[in-house]
Amino acid sequence: MGSILGIDGPVYHFLSRVVELILLNIVFILFSLPIVTIGASVTAMFSITLKMVRGEEGGLINGFWQAFKNNFKQSTLIWGLLALFGIILALNYFFLQFYTGKFSTIILMSLVMFSAIFCIYLVLIFPYIARYKCTIKEACINVIKISIANMYFILLIIVFILGPGVLMLFSPLWLVIKLYMDIFIGFSFIAYVSSFMIRRIFEKYET
Repeated sequence: MGSILGIDGPVYHFLSRVVELILLNIVFILFSLPIVTIGASVTAMFSITLKMVRGEEGGLINGFWQAFKNNFKQSTLIWGLLALFGIILALNYFFLQFYTGKFSTIILMSLVMFSAIFCIYLVLIFPYIARYKCTIKEACINVIKISIANMYFILLIIVFILGPGVLMLFSPLWLVIKLYMDIFIGFSFIAYVSSFMIRRIFEKYET
């Protein structure tokens, strides 16, 4: 029993990880408050969680801050482009309901295809930037290549990361639960769990 509850035991390790994720979640929210810094905050959060799952942990606060600073310009620009692309997609879906022409099916299929590409970039490009030093062009090209070669895992990651946000739009109860969880540990927990899958993908190209 002593070994289980001891400082090297699984209970202590589990509780330590929970505390770290709560702290990481708080830091992520604080750094995301200006809105325009969300991209850099997501990159910094994944920088920490990817290190966690690889056993490369260091100082959490200092590590987050260093990753935030180092990737600020790239991540902020990508975040702005993704936000713009997302708004354009949303407007197209909105106006499509008023379109009754014969090309509505083709337009819908095109929107679905662009939405899939949008989701791929949304969930993978910030972890990619967090892990590798590269230009924005290199990141965009490599993310697509990786996604095509690992479609199954990418689909799982998309469902895990974006699924809860979609569900809360259809369920008031889930909305309350999601908001409550996000305040304390939701963002960092999702990043941490998805980092196991992302790590498995990235390691294929690091050997």
